[in-house]
Amino acid sequence: MSAEKKNKTTLRDIPLFSELSIEQLRELSALSEIRNYNRKELLFTENEPYKGFYILLKGTIKVYKITDSGREAVMHLLKPISSFGDIPLFDGKDYPVNAEATEESLVLFVSKDGFISLLRKNPEIALKMLGGFAKRLKKLVSQVEDLTTRDIRLRLARYILEEIKNAGTENLPEPVVTLTLPKSSLASYLGTITETLSRTFKKLQEDGILKVKGNKIVVINCPALKELTKH
Repeated sequence: MSAEKKNKTTLRDIPLFSELSIEQLRELSALSEIRNYNRKELLFTENEPYKGFYILLKGTIKVYKITDSGREAVMHLLKPISSFGDIPLFDGKDYPVNAEATEESLVLFVSKDGFISLLRKNPEIALKMLGGFAKRLKKLVSQVEDLTTRDIRLRLARYILEEIKNAGTENLPEPVVTLTLPKSSLASYLGTITETLSRTFKKLQEDGILKVKGNKIVVINCPALKELTKH
């Protein structure tokens, strides 16, 4: 099955491409190459020469940097449908971060040369993509606000609710989420440390809101979890 046939109805769900016409999406799909990645497999590394950007169709991708002290700082945990690795396309630099699959993942890869050629032939696409960048910036501002003004219980509750929705279990009596990354990575993404995250999970269990069974989280009081996100 061609990349176009498989993905032309989903690319518009990505903020970066949400303003493109069907024909423009077809042109983008024609440049795409489907790639599979296994759990813990790297897609690219920091300072690696730039080759192109990616669109996540299935799985989870962790985007992170390694600090000077050797600590892993998780910047994004990407779910379908998301684009990533696209910033160097416009600034001409190498990949500024690392990207790793935290579970078996399926992506579309769009080469830099092919995409730049498309923009030169159809500059209207570049103008429409500016609207997509604005949507992404708004989301990033909201994420920074969460990290700086809201406590860890709220951030964790919001994360679990998003994962429930992604997993399609939100309508079950007891929604279930399977963590695809270690707690240390999740803690980094939520702007805290592993010990604090573990204490937060323990408190939520003591409050009868959820149960933790290995890498599975069972939400036993969804209304109470949603209430935490309003504080």
